[in-house]
Amino acid sequence: MTDEERAAMARAAELLSSDAGYTRAISVDLLEEIPSSVLFGPHGDAVCRVLEAGRALDKEGAGRLASARDPAADRAYGTAWDRWLADQPEGAFYQGWGHAWVVAIPGAGPSPSPIGHGFSVLADAVRESARLRGGTGAYAIDEYGDEVLTDPWHTAYGALLDAAMAFGAPRLVDGQDRAVLTAAWNAVFGSDEFR
Repeated sequence: MTDEERAAMARAAELLSSDAGYTRAISVDLLEEIPSSVLFGPHGDAVCRVLEAGRALDKEGAGRLASARDPAADRAYGTAWDRWLADQPEGAFYQGWGHAWVVAIPGAGPSPSPIGHGFSVLADAVRESARLRGGTGAYAIDEYGDEVLTDPWHTAYGALLDAAMAFGAPRLVDGQDRAVLTAAWNAVFGSDEFR
């Protein structure tokens, strides 16, 4: 409505291409809520619980999750990825790469991960919590000049990735790996049952 707003809209529209995979908007009218399963698979409600924990994470919670993360979690998380890749049309190429901390493998199949974009959304949620509640020590600059989470935030993020995999894609996780992947969640939040 103002000259300033019109100028901002013109700047935003300059770089918009007709083949963009997104739409820019100033406002949105919510028409209906879609089930979380549309975004995160059949266990989308469980993924949403993990996302909520990531959004609410504070320094104390990050420390508790980090301390409780099972040392075998990277292996168990990677095993679940390999099981998922075995069912994907182009997944064979990516199998056996050691998928600890992976959030997406675009091109392996119709979805980028066993829980859609859930892992990527979780990464954003934990980064935002670290910015809001972690203080200046929550981040460091790595050798590539990228901003990265420091501990306990980094390891807490791993524990939440583990929980999202175990709860969001339970068919990919056997009993022993489920115990490994949910150890930190259970230690901090008390239960891995979602009803």
